[in-house]
Amino acid sequence: MYNENLKRILTSIILLPILCFVTIYSNIYLISLLILVYFLCAYEVIKNTKNIFFNMLANILLILSFCSFYYLRGNTEYSLTILFWILVSTFLSDIGGYIFGKLIKGKKLTKISPNKTYSGSIGSIILSCLSLPLLNTAQYFFLNELVINFLMFNFLIFTILISFVCQTGDLFVSFWKRKIKIKNISNILPGHGGILDRIDGLIFVLIFCSILKSNTLI
Repeated sequence: MYNENLKRILTSIILLPILCFVTIYSNIYLISLLILVYFLCAYEVIKNTKNIFFNMLANILLILSFCSFYYLRGNTEYSLTILFWILVSTFLSDIGGYIFGKLIKGKKLTKISPNKTYSGSIGSIILSCLSLPLLNTAQYFFLNELVINFLMFNFLIFTILISFVCQTGDLFVSFWKRKIKIKNISNILPGHGGILDRIDGLIFVLIFCSILKSNTLI
């Protein structure tokens, strides 16, 4: 367990700066990364199932998700800040579910994924909401100004919704893995498993948030 957690931490330390760089500088960097990750995810899907309908559905979701990422990035400081809020909220939701679920345990959330608990679900929401004061502080530190006040009530509601959508995406992929009887989709990312194991919730969150943006809600 210790070795797996160490691998998980080291992998995150390597990947997070890359993600931050391509997100900030965008253009060809971001497009190249999105295309690369799409093909790796598509490979993970095809490798694990031969169901044509599922493959088509998964690829549609992946394409919508990565297009949503690029759409949400936009070309303004506001859109970049919004995207970082989405990413940080989603990642903290995953971390909260993992930590609270391991420490508190308790009643199982669903039979779809035996490791998911009510305590983990609540922890996901709590840690996800911590992104709001963190992002306000980060704006003052890096930008010397408050581009977006994330302590407004509407961002609290949307952050809770992001956590719910993230958990739903996680359960969707967990259900698929349970059906095909595998623990990890692949071993591309040491300590994490496959790329889809890492971004399962984010796929759905990006699509959800692009819908919010297209309706000028964020």
